[in-house]
Amino acid sequence: MSLFDTDAIVLRHYELGEADKIIVLFSRNKGKIRVVAKGVRKTKSSLAAGLEPFTYNHILVYQGKSDLGNLSQCDIKDSFSSLKDDILKMTAASYLAELVNELTVDHQPHQDIFDLLLLTLKLLDQLDEIDLLLRTFELKLLNLLGYQPYITACIKCGREVDQSVKFNLIAGGLTCDKCASNQDLRVSLGTVKFIEQLIKLDYRRLLRLKLPEYANKQLTNIIPAYIETITEKELKTISFLDSLKDI
Repeated sequence: MSLFDTDAIVLRHYELGEADKIIVLFSRNKGKIRVVAKGVRKTKSSLAAGLEPFTYNHILVYQGKSDLGNLSQCDIKDSFSSLKDDILKMTAASYLAELVNELTVDHQPHQDIFDLLLLTLKLLDQLDEIDLLLRTFELKLLNLLGYQPYITACIKCGREVDQSVKFNLIAGGLTCDKCASNQDLRVSLGTVKFIEQLIKLDYRRLLRLKLPEYANKQLTNIIPAYIETITEKELKTISFLDSLKDI
């Protein structure tokens, strides 16, 4: 049995037996990992506070032959308490965690994704630009994983796109008026330019960019649907997040 420590962010957890939980984390050094937190559902457990979703910890894990490690120690580095006091922000953070959980595989280190998730959670805790943060995170995560939307030309024929342009969810890119089907989603060239900007955006310049309502509406319609096409499953938090915005 080996012992390792790493920084990690809680993505989700679920119950195991009468007192334990399986915790899914995205770690700085080992990517997505699953650990057993023994006795954590007991009232006196010292680990419980650090195992809430999207809490940032430094953890100590005993790893045996099983894929499941045993969580030995969990020291909170940031609980994002302000974020957890706001239902809209908390749901947005849950969406970030769901995206990372669904789009990554276990035991594949990717420090850029860890850094992106941690920075976005910190900004979400501090700022009110929720839509801008979510759209930026979605596109940067897709880019890091090799799923960047193809926006330089029609993905089917290679023809330069004009004002009549759509997005094909299965192919993951723009389609021209000749190649587009009825199922493809309408997108403006202005929104296409924002996709390019958000992928390249330096977070230090985040607040200099204003995301127009039309672009946010189109991206909110297209990008989560594209991600669901990749994962082949429905994103659980996105519909709840949308319902909160209507309140």
